[in-house]
Amino acid sequence: MLVSEYPAEGTCRFTLKPNCSLSWPWVKRLVLGLACCMIAVAGYWVSLGAWLVLPFTGLELLVLGAGFYLCSVAGHRREVIEIDGEHLWVLSGGARLTEVARLPRYWTRATLVRDPRGWYPSRLLLRGHGRRIEVASRLVEAEREDLAVALQGWLGLQAASIECHVAETAHPGLAAPAPQAHREGIWQ
Repeated sequence: MLVSEYPAEGTCRFTLKPNCSLSWPWVKRLVLGLACCMIAVAGYWVSLGAWLVLPFTGLELLVLGAGFYLCSVAGHRREVIEIDGEHLWVLSGGARLTEVARLPRYWTRATLVRDPRGWYPSRLLLRGHGRRIEVASRLVEAEREDLAVALQGWLGLQAASIECHVAETAHPGLAAPAPQAHREGIWQ
């Protein structure tokens, strides 16, 4: 999800976070409901004499809880791109944001790089002073393209620099990778 804010004149803040359908309290309720169902089924089997079901039910509950917890933590991570004065800040984190990079605003280029074969999603790269930072990896394709256009506008360029690599076919039926993609080391 892309959220644009304009806290002051000449500044802009883009908050990027994945679409997370459940909040942490609802995740806990869901896991508790599933745990009650699993314990009821295990209790039925224990009443029939199959007591060996209990350790596996406990292990299954542990794996289920850990999986939901890790998915919830990953779903609540965010990135913030802030353009303020002469600098572009990239912040990343969960509960606390930490600075990933600070780039000079007018020397930074936002480049949307597409996969030459069209198999993988595009990558939005911020390039400046020999550094390359990937942002918006958790956004859907349309939001990533909108962000690239908006960033180019704020960085002082008219149109987004969107690189579309066309795959050349060396053999019929096989697509060769684009030579520029190998030169730049974009798709490793």
